[in-house]
Amino acid sequence: MRLKLSFLALAVLVCVLAVIPRLPSSEAQDTTPIPTPGTGEGSTPLLRPTADRNQVQNTAMVIGLPFSDAFDENVGWVPHGSWRFDTETAYSGAGWILDGGPREQISILEYTNLIDLTGTLSAQLIYRQKGSLPDTDLIALDISLDSGQSWITVDQQIGVESEWEQHIVDLTKYRGQVIRMQFRVNTGARISEDEIVTGSYQIDNLSIQFVITPPPMVLLPIDQTPRTMVGLHLIVGARKEQVVELAERLHDAGRPLGTLKGTSGTEEILNAVAEVSPETIIVYRSLLTARGMTDCPNFNNSPEFEAQLWIGGLVQYWAKVDADYYEITNECLPPMEWLVPFTIEAIRLANEQGRCLLVFSFPGGHPEPSDYAKLLPVYEYILQNPCASGRYHGIALHTYSGNPQQLVSESDIWLGYRHRLFYAQILPRLPEAIRIPVYFTETGPGDGRTQFRCEDVVRDMIQYTQQLEFDPYIRGLHLWNLGPGLGSGDWVDVTPCLPMLGDALINYYAGR
Repeated sequence: MRLKLSFLALAVLVCVLAVIPRLPSSEAQDTTPIPTPGTGEGSTPLLRPTADRNQVQNTAMVIGLPFSDAFDENVGWVPHGSWRFDTETAYSGAGWILDGGPREQISILEYTNLIDLTGTLSAQLIYRQKGSLPDTDLIALDISLDSGQSWITVDQQIGVESEWEQHIVDLTKYRGQVIRMQFRVNTGARISEDEIVTGSYQIDNLSIQFVITPPPMVLLPIDQTPRTMVGLHLIVGARKEQVVELAERLHDAGRPLGTLKGTSGTEEILNAVAEVSPETIIVYRSLLTARGMTDCPNFNNSPEFEAQLWIGGLVQYWAKVDADYYEITNECLPPMEWLVPFTIEAIRLANEQGRCLLVFSFPGGHPEPSDYAKLLPVYEYILQNPCASGRYHGIALHTYSGNPQQLVSESDIWLGYRHRLFYAQILPRLPEAIRIPVYFTETGPGDGRTQFRCEDVVRDMIQYTQQLEFDPYIRGLHLWNLGPGLGSGDWVDVTPCLPMLGDALINYYAGR
């Protein structure tokens, strides 16, 4: 591991954000207004009071995809009617709740910014919902193409009985538009004067993501089965019993361990987990290479020649584990102009052997997003050359907070969430790159050397899971670390945290 951070990129991002354009009000488009309930044809469009609408327009920013809001802060949404911010009964953290008691009322929750759906991919809005409302009530999602002057209903439900189910709204029809959105609940009349209506409607964890409309034949990622986002990273000295026990426990609970990575000396554990939890994605990295125990190839050689030497030297060690993916380097930073042909040649050789690779494995805080964009030819080659039936080669990245006292889930865009800067460069140019799986093959709080309390490690992994679920290309992470290693006693060992981690993961996926 190595962690370095360039603050030049921070200055660049500030400059970029300062010039994000707003949508001029003159760019309004033809829309169908929403009539108020019960007024029929020719009714007045459903609009916000003029003062509120003008205030929203004056403060609106244009937000691109992917977009997410966990509602952990009461920011960005304007409630009307029976909506209120809820910090006690949300799916996670905080959310929004509507009181279903008041009858014959229109309650609106409007997002104050604009969402840019520009791009060649379609988009989906996904959120969690819970509620109990009668069939006399209408729950709708409206969008506006003219900054809130008129609204179009894109989704509606007649009544609701749900327990934190995931609700998906297709926005394909509005691809290329800039939209405003609002949730609207119309409560109906009481059946009788003495009827007491109780109930509520809640929303949480909203995101709008790019999606791909499947062609007649499509290569699906290997990890479509429900699994945990959190996986484990093993080094020599890891204890087999505890790892296998966790894998069995999660498998029996119906949410198998998402992924398990091991390095040289952990082959027996990897094979044992694959047997008791065949759904778990196994990743293996041999510490031994044709050049001995080294992390990186020789950048001074021709990239194609070095790839042939490097892959040829690893094959004999790969035979020890029937892994889903083989990680080929560790925290190397060669020139991108060298890395691209090296990686493409390595993928070509792996395809001849029927093996799938995880490539790049950059250290936390690297590279610069503008440099990452130079890797686009590798993405294109991966999409054109799948490694197996229904499977693509994948991307490996490392993420740490870099601060010995900070959780990775609470770090910033330059460390724990740097991948979003990378994909802001890649997806607009190659939307199909969303199909290529990304694994964080080293992840943890601090710098990998500072021991955190198990309570903090577990909280970190649950919080990180919640955030990474907004990024559809992220398939899993490997929590650093299990095992003391040889000659590296300063690495953390989170083995004692496994029982608590198992409890938290089971509870999380059970919806608490």
